[in-house]
Amino acid sequence: NVLERIIMSICLKDITIENYFDVLNLEVHPNQRNFIASNSISLAEAYVYDKNGDFIAPLAVYDKEVLVGFVMIAYDQKIGISKGNYLLFRFMIDQRFQGLGYFKPTMDAVIDFVSSEPAGKATSLWLSYEPENKHARSCYLHYGFKETGQVIEDEIVAIYDLTTKN
Repeated sequence: NVLERIIMSICLKDITIENYFDVLNLEVHPNQRNFIASNSISLAEAYVYDKNGDFIAPLAVYDKEVLVGFVMIAYDQKIGISKGNYLLFRFMIDQRFQGLGYFKPTMDAVIDFVSSEPAGKATSLWLSYEPENKHARSCYLHYGFKETGQVIEDEIVAIYDLTTKN
């Protein structure tokens, strides 16, 4: 397992006709299901945001050729939550791959993606989580997100400063 972690190679790939059923079948642990929308709901939301003219990127998380998770990133041009910045709407690692060290390299890939400015320049990456989701909160804060003190729809808002990236 230690050797596997060392040679982990995370990349984010588009959801395609070839992989969308696999993405739909990813699931978090049963005790985490209250904290995140299913991937089917996320892909439906992505469709609606796209039709609304918003930049939305639902992406499959791969470790080499193995699908391990799903993220969904938006750029807030007119959504109105964090205008001119990126939003991390979804972040999930499949239950079979949780606890194996995928959080940080996946988050690194998300930061690299938004830092490439796929929809425009931004100074921060915004996300939110439920107060009861102590594990997610711990992961995000340890990674470098800072809570803003804002609460939106009963979720705590945290922001990662993209201007400090090396």
